[in-house]
Amino acid sequence: MPENVTIDAVSAADAAELVAIYNHYVRTSTVTFDLDEWSVDDMLHKIDAVAALGMPFIVARIEGHSVGYGYSSQWRDKCAFNTTVENTIYVDPRHIGQGIGRNLLGELLAHSTDAGAREMIAVIANTEDAAASIALHRRFGFTEVGRMDRVGFKFDTWLGVVMLQKSLTTDA
Repeated sequence: MPENVTIDAVSAADAAELVAIYNHYVRTSTVTFDLDEWSVDDMLHKIDAVAALGMPFIVARIEGHSVGYGYSSQWRDKCAFNTTVENTIYVDPRHIGQGIGRNLLGELLAHSTDAGAREMIAVIANTEDAAASIALHRRFGFTEVGRMDRVGFKFDTWLGVVMLQKSLTTDA
């Protein structure tokens, strides 16, 4: 990761830059199954929802500008899942390959553990443009726990997902 990159907690002031990063992927990629671009209000709602869970939402910045972000959110909306989180990471396409995603994932794992998460799930598109994300998660010790085929439809193509999991604690 470049020396001038910092990783900090998100703030509302980051929302517009985060939306620009995310909407790039909505428009051009199958790494998200969203079909409609987000607004700044949508991102502010996500920031508030993650904060309400007590989970981390972090931003990578270069010279004060957001170049990537990651957060952990509750995997499923049932009380018994309250210590299982799903991670989300996006990096500005102009900064791919610089180690920013790797550093975001490392920080997200540490902060999620500190916040009380016990298991982390990654649900990643099973597409060519998501191969780097799958490889990144595997380097961090995530193991594949399942695949679902043809669960999303985007760009006139049926898409599947790969599900990976990592335990954040060593106790049973």
